[in-house]
Amino acid sequence: MHVGICGYPGSGKTTVFRALAPGGKADREIAYGNIKVPDERVDFLASVFNPKKTTFAEITFVDVGSGSRTGGAFPPAVLQGMRNADVIVHVVRGFENTSLTAPPDPSRDERAFDDELLLLDLGTLEKRKERFEKERKKGPEVEVNAKMIAHLEKGEPLRTLELTEDEQKAIGQGMQLLSMAPLITLYNLSEEAWNDPANAALRETKHGNAWMRMALCGSIEVEIAALPAEEQKDFLEGLGLGEPARNVFVREAYRMLDYISFLTAGADECRSWPIRRGTNAKRAAGKIHSDLERGFIRAEIYRPEDLKQFGSEAALKANGKMRLEGKDYIVKDGDVIHFRAGT
Repeated sequence: MHVGICGYPGSGKTTVFRALAPGGKADREIAYGNIKVPDERVDFLASVFNPKKTTFAEITFVDVGSGSRTGGAFPPAVLQGMRNADVIVHVVRGFENTSLTAPPDPSRDERAFDDELLLLDLGTLEKRKERFEKERKKGPEVEVNAKMIAHLEKGEPLRTLELTEDEQKAIGQGMQLLSMAPLITLYNLSEEAWNDPANAALRETKHGNAWMRMALCGSIEVEIAALPAEEQKDFLEGLGLGEPARNVFVREAYRMLDYISFLTAGADECRSWPIRRGTNAKRAAGKIHSDLERGFIRAEIYRPEDLKQFGSEAALKANGKMRLEGKDYIVKDGDVIHFRAGT
């Protein structure tokens, strides 16, 4: 999963990137950084099996760039970076910046960003409409194109437009419409702004259809990310925080794309495997190795909470808590699975 981070100059986008993806190369034109998705279930399995290796699901963060320093639209390379992302993160300035003359105004910057994406998509769809008219084309493609144009003309992003499965297919995979991508608006506040009661509304995490808004203090989060794990807890407690905002952000990005994790456990490795919700057991097996999918026989499944109660896999089997499922079983978040396959 790729999360594309962008923002207007002076928004603290690079600081946020360093906070979300510590160790990433933030000094490059297009920077990449990976972060593990926190999962207490994997930690628990590792405590039981004491494996040689513990592996968490990962999210790749991409700092796709900023708008022009002279203002105006995002350059083409940044827009393409957004199009290539599974989730777009718009970092919005919520602090005084001495290098900028304009005071912080999150509503202004958020509105400008949304308007830019809407206008770009509207231009793309208008050109498509013209081509359809020249070709005298009719059918689902034409109808859904008109539906999307009407929605954009109301000033609404395409991520808020309800489309049937057939309509989504009619759009085609090559369109890369920016306002259709899931969006996380991330308010980057200073310590002073974070503690200001006037910003209480910005600090409140809000969800919608394929969008989310949340806030963090980028400078503090960078400090937290730089600390050894054993020191982070004390630092967070001193600030009155339960966990780094990075952890909250990662879980929300994961949820927004409708990802879940199934788990595998043993003496060699305990691991979290990300899949889309609704994936069946056979396809989930292919996530580990294509041979497992081709030769799929059955899946042996149990729940971490049952292992916690009964203590061992042998006890789970003895108490009927180990299930056998076929290829069409829909994998649930947190399922611990042993796949059985033939040659």
